Amino acid sequence: MKVHNIAVVGCGAFAREFHLPHIRANPRLALAVVCDLDRDAAEACARQFGAGRSTDDWKRVVDDPGIDLILLATHTQLRSALILPAIQAGKPVYVEKPLAATQAEMLAIVRASRRAGVPVCVGHNRRSSPAVLELRRLVAKVRDGRTGWLPSVDRSGQGGRAPIPEQRQMQMLIRVNDDCRSWKDWVFADPEGILFAEMVHFIDVALWLNATPPVRVFAEGSARGNFSLAIRFEDGSTTTVHHTLAGHFDAPKELIEVALNHVSITLDHNVEIRQWGLDDEPFRRTYPFTVHGGGPAGSGIEGYYEAVAKGIERARKDGTPPPFLTPDKGHARHLDRFLDCIESGAENPCDVADALVVTRVALKLLDSVRLGIPLPVGPEDWHVPAV
Repeated sequence: MKVHNIAVVGCGAFAREFHLPHIRANPRLALAVVCDLDRDAAEACARQFGAGRSTDDWKRVVDDPGIDLILLATHTQLRSALILPAIQAGKPVYVEKPLAATQAEMLAIVRASRRAGVPVCVGHNRRSSPAVLELRRLVAKVRDGRTGWLPSVDRSGQGGRAPIPEQRQMQMLIRVNDDCRSWKDWVFADPEGILFAEMVHFIDVALWLNATPPVRVFAEGSARGNFSLAIRFEDGSTTTVHHTLAGHFDAPKELIEVALNHVSITLDHNVEIRQWGLDDEPFRRTYPFTVHGGGPAGSGIEGYYEAVAKGIERARKDGTPPPFLTPDKGHARHLDRFLDCIESGAENPCDVADALVVTRVALKLLDSVRLGIPLPVGPEDWHVPAV
């Protein structure tokens, strides 16, 4: 088994809560360096996660011949300045989303990665969530024409009525429950807001699951939060993303509902999938989650509710915050799949060209919410020519 010496640049809350623990638990990775502009933060991370050393100079990380792979977990202010020289040095990069904040910067990264043959993976980790991967499998099955039993009320002559085009258009609703009390203060001053910084996850899921390219987008609300995003696709399919920042953190965050060819599929907070309409598939599949600072975890949405209720009851008794519950959103698997890509040429779980398209559509939605009008999406947005 090959062991990759990895450097992590950016020691913020996300890296400490997700990336660094996953790296420490992965036998294919050795944490060689942690880097942050805040030297104290870098040193604290080095002690906590057993890094070989710490530094406040990311250029030293890029130039270090002992580093095989870089994980970039900073704000988008640091992207191509690090990624381009890393590619030139032959070092693959795993970069957190969004890929970058400007079209020129994104294109420069895509071109450099393609020309050098050095892979760059973007952290659209929902692509590696077990539940989202299962949702994609079911959607593909339905799109191929599979369906099942007739409903309890059927006035179509036992399904004999000639189908209408809309039956084959996928309708997807993504509901995102958020709680702005959990956000860092920098988010409120960020000009792109949560619409850009966080919604790229769900825009990516929409583009990844749909069979045709987007043709129009519209956004209504505040880029900082409390908005609805609408994406229309070439075949008439639509995706709506509804976001709130006024929710409660301990309620389930993500709900995805898909309707296609008389099959309904619900993905509930990455811990449960339910489907109606496919005879040869179970009604429910459940997935485990982690209770941080609490007792053992179950699986499925009922297990999640039970764990939350127990945590709240315990918190009321001892005055401490309830435990933090996290479903498997694919963070660890996404990085592990990227290692497969580096080692054997396996599929990159999210190549920079895919992320470029996602980020372009997100920027269009950002323009739409600022202007208050729908905007067209064309091939210049979703097609990336070969270098």
